Amino acid sequence: MRRALPFLAAILAVALIVPVGGSSLLAGLAPAPASANVQRLDDARDRVAGLRGEMAAATAAYERTWAEVEAARVELDRLEARAGELETEVAETEIQLGERARSVFKHGSTSQFELLFAAGSPTDALERAALVGIVQERETAGLEEAVAARTALDQTAMLVERRREELQLLTERLSAEQAVLETQLEDAEATVVSLEATAARQRTIDRGTQQGVYACPLDQHLTHFVDSWGFPRSGGRSHKGTDIMGPMGAPVYAFTDGVISRHSNSRLGGISLYLRGDDGSTYFYTHLQGYAPRGAVNNRVEAGEHIAYNGDTGNARGGPPHIHFERHPGGGSAVNPYPYLAAACF
Repeated sequence: MRRALPFLAAILAVALIVPVGGSSLLAGLAPAPASANVQRLDDARDRVAGLRGEMAAATAAYERTWAEVEAARVELDRLEARAGELETEVAETEIQLGERARSVFKHGSTSQFELLFAAGSPTDALERAALVGIVQERETAGLEEAVAARTALDQTAMLVERRREELQLLTERLSAEQAVLETQLEDAEATVVSLEATAARQRTIDRGTQQGVYACPLDQHLTHFVDSWGFPRSGGRSHKGTDIMGPMGAPVYAFTDGVISRHSNSRLGGISLYLRGDDGSTYFYTHLQGYAPRGAVNNRVEAGEHIAYNGDTGNARGGPPHIHFERHPGGGSAVNPYPYLAAACF
């Protein structure tokens, strides 16, 4: 709770001169590695490893597909070149047919008969008739050649367009698949980092009634506190908790494994949170700035998970930001939380 600034300065001076970590309260309380979230961390690491394997496989598939894309582009270049050749052939054939048509029109349809009967003998007439047949066959062959060239050109153009569409779809699919994998991998790696940070904050404590996994409510390098249980407060009250000092907005962590059982907001305590611990005690945080997503009511949390933000709400407004922290064994009356905090934080 809020207290006079001179008194606070005196308390902080004591904290700086006499480190709590040297107190006899902490004898034999060396931190032990916590294992509460080992399975989750292992699962997250396996997830990252699996996604990295998928990324490697996707990259290999991507390289193979791009090899196919490059081969298709070579084929596309060849088809486009062939289309150009056919276009030229069609143009030339059409020119030739046009010239033949103009020649027939110019000379008239009777010119061939004139050639036949202008001969001096039946033999000459037969030779001229054969010549006329050859000319007609050539004209027919030229027309067929032009039609075939135009058909081939149209088919080639359709094939080129289809190949372009296939390449575009393939490129889009590859990009989309890789983007999804990259996002999944980033999320999985972030989960690993978060779980590793949570694990680093945890301590397995085995001393008297304090049995389980615990974490300091604020990052150890940012916080300081003293045993202020029973210190006088306004209105004849006495202090029923420990004030854990720290920067405004600093992350506030779950003290132990348990369930967020309640939120409240009052004139005295401001924004507050209740954590029902698996160890049988309820822990009360107050003067908070706000709640983190994991601090929602009914969420099950592990020691060291981010549940709120440090603040100065309630009657602490204008004073140094801190958490007023209480311990209620069995949900009953408050008892001094300092020994529990010291074991978890120092």
